[in-house]
Amino acid sequence: MRLSHLWDSRRLLSYCLIVAAAIALAMCGCAVPAAANETSSATATATSASTVTPTPQPPCTQLVTGATPLQSVSGVPGLQAPAGTYIGPASTSGGGAGQYAVTTYTLCFQGSEANVDGGQLTPSATPTSTIGYLVHGGWKLNNLFPDPTNFAYLDYCSNAHICVNSSGSGAPFTFVGFDQYASHTGGYTTFRLQVGRIAAPSCLNDPQYYSGTPKYTIYEDGNSASSTSPTYHFLMPPGTRVSSYLGGGTAGSTYAYFCGAGTQATIVNFLKQAMQNDGYTISSVSASGFHAQTGSNPTYSIDVSVTSPGNYYLRVFVPF
Repeated sequence: MRLSHLWDSRRLLSYCLIVAAAIALAMCGCAVPAAANETSSATATATSASTVTPTPQPPCTQLVTGATPLQSVSGVPGLQAPAGTYIGPASTSGGGAGQYAVTTYTLCFQGSEANVDGGQLTPSATPTSTIGYLVHGGWKLNNLFPDPTNFAYLDYCSNAHICVNSSGSGAPFTFVGFDQYASHTGGYTTFRLQVGRIAAPSCLNDPQYYSGTPKYTIYEDGNSASSTSPTYHFLMPPGTRVSSYLGGGTAGSTYAYFCGAGTQATIVNFLKQAMQNDGYTISSVSASGFHAQTGSNPTYSIDVSVTSPGNYYLRVFVPF
């Protein structure tokens, strides 16, 4: 009986060990699938996260560094650029005493050069381009622009460089030039836009000489690039305002009064060079003026007297 009891005890112990092992395996079997499920869920979450796609840059911002959509250009009212035009940062040159300040921009748009300078560029024509709209709106197609070597004298613009200027009423002339066109992939065009301006001069505070709406002049004989009277068709200094005073005549001569930007020296030097370019011989030069003469039978003579840039005169003698 004791041996039998011992055997039964061993069998019971073996059975308990088998059950304990089964329980342990069952517990391990539950834990492993749980960890696998967690890993699978994390992978799915990472995979389903949205991918950010960079927004393509407009072509004009790639062609012109720092370009932004064009809103307007300072000093050029009425400018109608092609739709979707971008404009680059401004750079300025000139601007010294008696000089125009020239601001330069690079513009970009999708289209051709004809969108800027095409069509008939006359005041009466139906405008089809940027320059056409300016001319139709009152800008003058004189094709003049400040000389980049000194920013005081005006040069004629070439066929590839079209220039317009404001009317010179109320404010000094503004000159606008268009050139340096370049074609790019995708039908895009870039070009250079330049604006030449000068501040209004400080004129003599005397309503007898300067009153009403200021009137400015480019040449001694007016504002047109062409003239039927070449003798008096010489450039006047930048920002020259014409006096409203119409008196001052003496026997054999008349006085024309002006007010100009710059200094006494810049005005005297400018007029001396401009009149020499027009064929005058210069003599009796001083810090405040000179005598100029041209032609023979008849002879034309002018005395230039610049005591102050705020009010100076040209004494024009009757030809003899």
